[in-house]
Amino acid sequence: MIPAARAPLGLRRRIVAAFTEHLSLKASAVLLAMAMWFVVAAREPMEDVASVRFAPVLDSALVLRDPTPPIRAQVLGRPNEILKLTQTPLIIRRQIAGDAPDTLVLPLRTSDVEVPAGVEVIVRDVFPHSLTLRFEPTSTRRVPVRSAIMVRAPVGMPAVPVRLDPDSVTVRGPRLAVARVRFVSTLPDSIALDTIAHLVDLDTAGLGVVVQPTQVKVMFPRVLP
Repeated sequence: MIPAARAPLGLRRRIVAAFTEHLSLKASAVLLAMAMWFVVAAREPMEDVASVRFAPVLDSALVLRDPTPPIRAQVLGRPNEILKLTQTPLIIRRQIAGDAPDTLVLPLRTSDVEVPAGVEVIVRDVFPHSLTLRFEPTSTRRVPVRSAIMVRAPVGMPAVPVRLDPDSVTVRGPRLAVARVRFVSTLPDSIALDTIAHLVDLDTAGLGVVVQPTQVKVMFPRVLP
């Protein structure tokens, strides 16, 4: 009976010893195993979702009506590489011409996403897969004025340059019509060379926009003594 009573007691002692003896060595082993796990995990590629900045290069006639919705990309890379994207985010650039429609749908592809230099990740997907841009239907911009004035000068005198004041005007109206106006010309006229500033009208017929001002001054920097 005595041996039978001692057996459970010895087993209990061995179990207690397993958890209480050499605690410092066991703790060091656990910490070392955890450190090794973190090192391996930091080198192991993982998938994550990162923000993408949209940077459209717009024609001067275009004005976005609404802010663009957030864009995300699914990326594959080491955790430390993905972490770099918080400081230097992914980016999508798009050149958009002035003749774009008022509502433009842009497809988004993984090849559109630019990865910053020095960051080693692979873009696996981008969402949404398309982006809807809405532009203001009207716009305003400055365009140059061109002279259609014929200067009447003495025979044999070199060509005399014409100075216009102002040399640019404001055009305002439907966005596509404004985008088509590259310059506004004066009405054809013939003016004798002198020191007087002449007021001439601008040729606004058929432009489909409002031009301000509608007249400019014509002056000659070099005149007869």
